[in-house]
Amino acid sequence: MRTRRFARCAAYCAIAAAIAATPAWGEAVQMTGKFAAPYRDAAMLDSLGIDRFSGRDGRQLEMAIERALSQPDVEGRPHFDLIAAFGGGQGPEGVLSGVVTSGVQDSRYKQKQKRCVEREGGKDSGKCLREAEIEVDCTRRVVNVSADLRLVRAADGRVIYTADKPRRDEYSWCRGDSPPRTEEESVRGMIQNIAGEVRRDIAPVVETYSIRFRESTKGLPKELNRPFKDIVRQTQRDLRAACAAWQAMDGQAPGHPSITFDLGLCAEAAGDYGAALELYRRAAPLIGGGGNEAVTGAERIGRLLAAQEDDRARGAR
Repeated sequence: MRTRRFARCAAYCAIAAAIAATPAWGEAVQMTGKFAAPYRDAAMLDSLGIDRFSGRDGRQLEMAIERALSQPDVEGRPHFDLIAAFGGGQGPEGVLSGVVTSGVQDSRYKQKQKRCVEREGGKDSGKCLREAEIEVDCTRRVVNVSADLRLVRAADGRVIYTADKPRRDEYSWCRGDSPPRTEEESVRGMIQNIAGEVRRDIAPVVETYSIRFRESTKGLPKELNRPFKDIVRQTQRDLRAACAAWQAMDGQAPGHPSITFDLGLCAEAAGDYGAALELYRRAAPLIGGGGNEAVTGAERIGRLLAAQEDDRARGAR
């Protein structure tokens, strides 16, 4: 197993510094973090080969995935070393292959449209004198692209990623109009969309995202309502001071759902994912109900922690 050629710690320090220094906008805080790939076994590979994809548009998808995976990550390099799937020397640790099927179906229909039926001087460029609803011939086009993909780890032949990615594009136009896009443009757009999704499936991503502070004062002692709202507004000017104020208020109203959640968000903004996870888990039953933002927060922190764990494991090999 080859050694990674760059240090991951420096990149994480840069991310953590960016998160801690990011100001708040409105009642939300904007953060940047590295999220683990959904298919973590695939993301653990150092090198990847892209086999030939069968199907009329297979080659186009191969190239699109190659371009997507070649994009540099936060460290300034692609996540994978892309090497020939079959060739001389040491082969890739994993090989991605697939089958692409595509098709186009046109159907005719009639549609009533308001058209000019009489023009001044009988000329096409003349001023319209009378409009009427008439039936015109129209075409509806459906373009389908479907990609069946799998990634096999070379060391043991295990399938570590498999996905079926269907796409559909439907559009219409009528006589006298031009189609909004060509069949080739439609297929190309769907191919690029699939390629981008494959990259997000098997490689970690660095994202900038915004999370709103919880502002509900329900259950808070009446004398703390105004100070709590003042703290929310303070997040726009001085996030660190606002978080310190919530910490102090937590002693006055322990177990309040909004304070507990907002402290979790403060910890996340500071890059302290362990503390954020604990606070979100504490806030979840306090908030209760569906669409629980603390549950969502805990899930988000799980992906951030998983990315750190995966990078440490890759760097140690």
